[in-house]
Amino acid sequence: MRRCGLRALGRKHLTDSKPMKTKSVLNFCGIAPAAVAALLALGAAQLSAQNGDAARGKALVASSGCMNCHRIGDTGSRMGPDLSDIGDRRTPERLQRSLVAPDEEVLPENRFVSVVLKDGTTMRGRLLNHDALSVQFIDAKEQLRSVQTKDMRGYTILTQGLMPSFESKLSPQQLADVVAYLGTLKSSQ
Repeated sequence: MRRCGLRALGRKHLTDSKPMKTKSVLNFCGIAPAAVAALLALGAAQLSAQNGDAARGKALVASSGCMNCHRIGDTGSRMGPDLSDIGDRRTPERLQRSLVAPDEEVLPENRFVSVVLKDGTTMRGRLLNHDALSVQFIDAKEQLRSVQTKDMRGYTILTQGLMPSFESKLSPQQLADVVAYLGTLKSSQ
């Protein structure tokens, strides 16, 4: 069994005439680069959440258009997931990941549907239910819609969300602020 640790790395480093490169350390320890990247991302997310400012995050959520789709308490839209208690349901790491890679985890209750009627009109909204007879969804105007299958050409359930990635739209500090704010959103029980 191969041991890896600071002592082992230190001994290896001391016997070499030049410092070890990251790839050498990974090879020496037998750790897959993807696993290291995942661990580094997890550590960065934890550090970001700890250094975020919830007040600044709240202002960013209000000014970045998040409430056009999401709802917090009595404010916002019902199109996207309700964030009122997201701090109870998600860790800071998952919150940060959902901001930078929102399509990685789209829960079935948050999927959208695109319905094409027989006349060619397309309707879109958050899927509520579908069966052999109809499709029910809530549209962008928050209207409940029920379309009979006999009245449509077809429909497609979208497995990717409509939320954009904020990785290039927000700085790391702004992401940390938003994560800090979302982490404060907990149920009142």
